[in-house]
Amino acid sequence: MPADPPFKSLPTHKPRRSDAPLALEGLRVVDFTRYMAGPYCTQSLADLGAEVIKVEAVGNGDETRSFMPPEIEGESPYFLGLNRNKKSIALNLAAEGGKTVARALVQKADIVVENFSPGVMARLGLDYTSLAKDHPRLIYCAIAAYGSGGSHADQPGFDSVFQAESGFMSLTGEPDQPPMRTGSPVIDIACAMNATSAVLAAVIARDRLGIGQYVEVAMYDTALTLLGYQPMNYLAGGGDPMRQGNTAPVATPVAMFDTKDGGPIYVSCGSQRSWQMLAETVLERPDLVANPDYADNRARNRNRTPLTAIIAGIFATKPRDHWIAKARAGRVPIGAVRSVGEALTAPLTLERDIVSQVARQPDGEPVPNIASPFRFSATPVADPVPAPRLDADRQAVLGDFLGYDAADITALAGAGAFSDTKQAKKDRPK
Repeated sequence: MPADPPFKSLPTHKPRRSDAPLALEGLRVVDFTRYMAGPYCTQSLADLGAEVIKVEAVGNGDETRSFMPPEIEGESPYFLGLNRNKKSIALNLAAEGGKTVARALVQKADIVVENFSPGVMARLGLDYTSLAKDHPRLIYCAIAAYGSGGSHADQPGFDSVFQAESGFMSLTGEPDQPPMRTGSPVIDIACAMNATSAVLAAVIARDRLGIGQYVEVAMYDTALTLLGYQPMNYLAGGGDPMRQGNTAPVATPVAMFDTKDGGPIYVSCGSQRSWQMLAETVLERPDLVANPDYADNRARNRNRTPLTAIIAGIFATKPRDHWIAKARAGRVPIGAVRSVGEALTAPLTLERDIVSQVARQPDGEPVPNIASPFRFSATPVADPVPAPRLDADRQAVLGDFLGYDAADITALAGAGAFSDTKQAKKDRPK
């Protein structure tokens, strides 16, 4: 019999205070997004209390539903991790019935978020210009690859390509090796965060000015801003930065070191105080601080190789836990280099209630959950509800949200609202 997956041993989610309001309670979002950046943004809005209705394609839904293995009760962990606290309705937006429902949803919503290629929503009659005519207070957020209206507007967008094109990849890896992308899709994630911030700013602007607006967040733009201080260094005449591997060009010691038991640690001493505490309380080598070769950061940068060798020799004499304990006691920035599994089961992760399991309704089957990073004293985030199965909320959305009766729904079905156009064409007699 196969072993239970790791999440089955997680604690159950601790519910929020029952009397606490939600920050975005009362706001409604129509979510036309798929893959990562869009769903990550709308999940953040849902965590903050907005009602999010996810519109998916009839048949297969969001493409990430098929991203398996692994799987949880036949569902993709990728999809589950980006779509909690949402409702799902599957619509054929190519059919008039589907467009009718979509437009009705928008009319009752405050916010639309979409990440289709530029032009797709306009062809469907669901672009900002079309929708704002009857809904001037609408906030419409488009997450685009290269932005709309430019020479690259029609190009698809993928995280690793943006890492390459923006120079982000050129910063990662060893100096004598080719550029390397990060293991996590950081451009997607940062773009989602930017989109969330932009939507919230537009909500505040609407409250102040009484107007809705079109918001665009481009992944290419986001990638360039993620270069941090490097663009300014280059523009100031500093030239292209060289890859530094696990070191840093501006501070020493910043590096990864092996320990006696083989568990690596990462040291990041970017200030004079942290260097002094490392040398005196962790390494127990106060003479290194007094040595003119290592006395200040410039000297340490010049003498990085011999200093790194000295530190490596010391760390190799004791196991990782020994050094981590000393670092914590001395408030020295040292961390254990962990695998994903080690990080998710680390005592601090459990202490902060970051990982848990929640029950899916109505079957009660557990689903893993990674908590929202938002912590509010007065308006804690919504309790996590597992991502919905495809089209699970059709009746609730059509009946409760839109007020359609059985006759309305039958008419919409006849207009192709819920049919799979591709399947219908496939089944059509030759």
